[in-house]
Amino acid sequence: MSEKIMKKSRGLIAALLGTVMIAALTIWGCGTSSYDDPSATTTKSSAVITAATLKGWIDEGKLNSPYGSRDRVVVVSPSTTIDWTGKGHIPGAVRLDTSTEVANSRIEGLALATNMMPTGAMMDAIVQRLGIDGNTTIVISLPKNSTIYYQSLVFWNFRYWGFARDRIKILNGGDDAWDVAGYSLSTDATEKYTASIYSVAQNGTLKDVVRYSLGEMITTTDALINTPTLEETWQILDVRGATITPYITNAQRLVLQPGHAASYTMYLSRLNGDSTRNFVYPDKATFETRLATLAVKDGISDVYASAIKKTVVMCASSFSASPTFVLFDAVIGAAEGDIMMYDGSSSQWNVYSAARLSAKYPAATPAQISAWAFDNLAAPIRAQGILPASTDLSIWSATAPVLGPTHLDMNQIENADKAYLTPAIPTTTTGGGASSSVPPC
Repeated sequence: MSEKIMKKSRGLIAALLGTVMIAALTIWGCGTSSYDDPSATTTKSSAVITAATLKGWIDEGKLNSPYGSRDRVVVVSPSTTIDWTGKGHIPGAVRLDTSTEVANSRIEGLALATNMMPTGAMMDAIVQRLGIDGNTTIVISLPKNSTIYYQSLVFWNFRYWGFARDRIKILNGGDDAWDVAGYSLSTDATEKYTASIYSVAQNGTLKDVVRYSLGEMITTTDALINTPTLEETWQILDVRGATITPYITNAQRLVLQPGHAASYTMYLSRLNGDSTRNFVYPDKATFETRLATLAVKDGISDVYASAIKKTVVMCASSFSASPTFVLFDAVIGAAEGDIMMYDGSSSQWNVYSAARLSAKYPAATPAQISAWAFDNLAAPIRAQGILPASTDLSIWSATAPVLGPTHLDMNQIENADKAYLTPAIPTTTTGGGASSSVPPC
């Protein structure tokens, strides 16, 4: 009798241990659950970190540590192959190719638009090649004396695809800051990492609130035109500069500041004031001061951008607007849904002029032209532009219903990306390319 009791007890203990192990695997396999782990320390730092902070994590053995480690760190360097070996990189970093892995051409509305958000399949290939999983803290660096928007655009990509803000860090000043701090850079061409099999689907959500689609941009622009008081709580920041025309009605255009070659850096400064070094982000208080003292133009008078309004940032093709997104999202810590980037920007917006549409597609009906044009009789003029030869009207046939600004075809990108996340991938990396099955996140 006692032997039976002992066997039963052993069975109960084994079952209990199995349940605990499954629960642990479930936490490790989900991109969001692990962020709440109280033992993690990298998640407690600010989103913009110093070279000293990163060096401390490396000295603690966190860089490229085994899969399943709660504070696993991967340093990502958006770089060309020439810069990777010519300028050097942080030892142990992995390279993100700026020519093929930062943006993608995708259909939204009628036309093919360039420099849009990477697809889910692209992001999966990136995170797997770079050795990123749900427990990874991603530190984004930048080669010495490089264009800052490659760093910020990568930050935005990871945010959109569901990686928590606590797990994505900007190394302020990139490799220049590392160099100035006295730490060595490597010119070794070999990337030292262990590939993962992690999928963005395991993050469980798409942070589409950080991206503005064409349809959302139309809706907001119409609302600002028809209800001027909305400007008390909303702002569109066009970082191309105050002299750029045409521009969207009610958009505020950043004014070029002395010492800056482009207006999109007006809120930033050079590392140690050295023009040969990367730009760096200010702290929150400094940024808020600059917002309140550096004028922008709305086409009528000088005004100032706000730190607390709901903000949409844009440029020509999303790249140069991304540092301003980082300023609001990472430096200020704006609530999700209060800072968005319109990645289509003017290159997409200017496609939809009535004159250009009519000239390019003479068989289109007036109703079809009116549905798509941004300067139709139903609303004030918002933009003019040139319709690219690559415009694809395959979804806009003579027999198709008229598509208005709220039609789903104005948001094909986010619809496709949400579909990519379902169902979630029920696997998690455990190291060396192996995987374990766990319930979907």
